[in-house]
Amino acid sequence: MEAYCTLVCRLEDKFDGLELSHIARKFNEAADELAKMASARALVPPNVFTKDLHKPSIDYASAVEEGPPVEPTAGLKAPSVAETPSAEPEVMKVNTEPPKANQGTDWRVLFLDCLVRGELPVDRIEARRLTRRAKTYVLSNDELYRRSPSGVLQRCITTEAGQDLLWDLHARACGHHAAPRTLIENAFCQGFYWLTVVDDATKLVRSCEGCQYYARQTHLPAQALQTIPIT
Repeated sequence: MEAYCTLVCRLEDKFDGLELSHIARKFNEAADELAKMASARALVPPNVFTKDLHKPSIDYASAVEEGPPVEPTAGLKAPSVAETPSAEPEVMKVNTEPPKANQGTDWRVLFLDCLVRGELPVDRIEARRLTRRAKTYVLSNDELYRRSPSGVLQRCITTEAGQDLLWDLHARACGHHAAPRTLIENAFCQGFYWLTVVDDATKLVRSCEGCQYYARQTHLPAQALQTIPIT
């Protein structure tokens, strides 16, 4: 993007005026629609011009090395990062901070007391329930693990650490704003487990600004799917 911006600044003397506007990622609907049409090889809508590029339209190395012009053309004012409101780094501000974690007791304490010291709750119903659920947990190197139905051991972490992990998978560097079930599957595939993972994933997606913005759009196909019967 820096190379394209440099090229545009070089062409500013060809126009009567020049204005550069930065559009945040969550509001860039036009580019998203064009990218989806190109990946799906869909029909080009009216009033949209297309061109097949078999090589990059700009030489990135030379554009970055030469840099923007030092002095702008007379009568025009070069865009400045400090003076342009849209030049603020809003791309990574779709989600700024993860939701506040619930500060409570560690859910692993009950299972550790049951497995290590053999202590059970006073209530008989809770004691019986804890004994039944503790059969799927094991201790390894002073760490609590849960044995999944497939036999894979998942490391038990605190609720706060789990919520931060979900936020990393959802909206940070490697996140793609996935649905709650996809987040839970990714967290389990990484080998982690905590009790409130379903509720935490659901609350995270519902409180995500980007997800709520794009959730109002229709994601269904324009026409019903045509099934092909097996003859």
